[in-house]
Amino acid sequence: MVFLLLEENMMVHLGRVLALVRFEGETAVLLRDGSVMATGFTPPTLAKRSVRFMEEGKELARSMRQGGKIL
Repeated sequence: MVFLLLEENMMVHLGRVLALVRFEGETAVLLRDGSVMATGFTPPTLAKRSVRFMEEGKELARSMRQGGKIL
């Protein structure tokens, strides 16, 4: 599963996203159901944040499989 991290506590599954449109200092996230979400992040920043989120999740999963503890 791939998510776009829009704001501090807001994310959306990439499968729901139809388009990202940058306009006047914000990015509109157009969803397949016709709704729109907004963020101040640019599309490249959203991509970087989402990749980092996935990498951190994979690392956490590896750590848990090896008997690591969650702090």
